[in-house]
Amino acid sequence: MWDKRLTEIFCDICIKEILKGNRPGTHFTKDGWLKIMTNFEKEAGKVFSQKQLKNRWDALKKEWKAWKKLKGKDTGLGWNPIKRTIDAPDDGWESRLKVVPEAQKFRTSGIDPEFKGKLDQMFMGIVAIGDKAWAPSSVKVLDSMSEEVPEASPLYFFALKLLLNKDKRIMFLSINPKIRALWLKTEMEDS
Repeated sequence: MWDKRLTEIFCDICIKEILKGNRPGTHFTKDGWLKIMTNFEKEAGKVFSQKQLKNRWDALKKEWKAWKKLKGKDTGLGWNPIKRTIDAPDDGWESRLKVVPEAQKFRTSGIDPEFKGKLDQMFMGIVAIGDKAWAPSSVKVLDSMSEEVPEASPLYFFALKLLLNKDKRIMFLSINPKIRALWLKTEMEDS
């Protein structure tokens, strides 16, 4: 029922609603879901209930979380664009699957790097993944800085990624609020 086209339409609509502020924490507002359902029907030509769309959201979140756990900090795992899978030797797969058994499906099909960016926008900051877990309070502080760090700006997205690092997050929340934006800009320049 959910092919690549429908999933991309759904993700694009969800990202728009997130950027509009209709997901203030970890869940969409009632208005956010209403707009998602309306826009999905308009763009996809299909009518799905909020429950069906929420189930798709949850399935994508579960898949994204397993993908992130599988990849972890290991940048040595390559992407095979022909097979559309992660390139790893069998022994590498075996050791990974012991730690992340739910990632078995990625041995035969992966998340396309282009699509992964959409999932990052949807779930980054609301899903706990080991030492990368963080509270939405960091996002709320960042969102309160909209004059210095406009939403959807490169600095905003850089900050979202930066705040996944526990030490950087602690520093960000600890420093004087008047210099937080300057600190973020310095971090971005140094990266």
